[in-house]
Amino acid sequence: MIKKKKTTKVYSQEVIETQYVFTEHDQVYIKDKTSDNKNRQEAWSPIKFKWVSISEVQDCLVLE
Repeated sequence: MIKKKKTTKVYSQEVIETQYVFTEHDQVYIKDKTSDNKNRQEAWSPIKFKWVSISEVQDCLVLE
């Protein structure tokens, strides 16, 4: 009879926080956490954000 190894499953307890965003006219907006869906009042704030190409990101990577 072959004994089977007991496997232990580990699950992450960390919560991933997400936020709603949208873009309009090259400006990125983020939904304020204080926005209340029950009252249908949504507040959006512009944030500083610069779109860059993948090639620009790759040029900044340092390989070890």
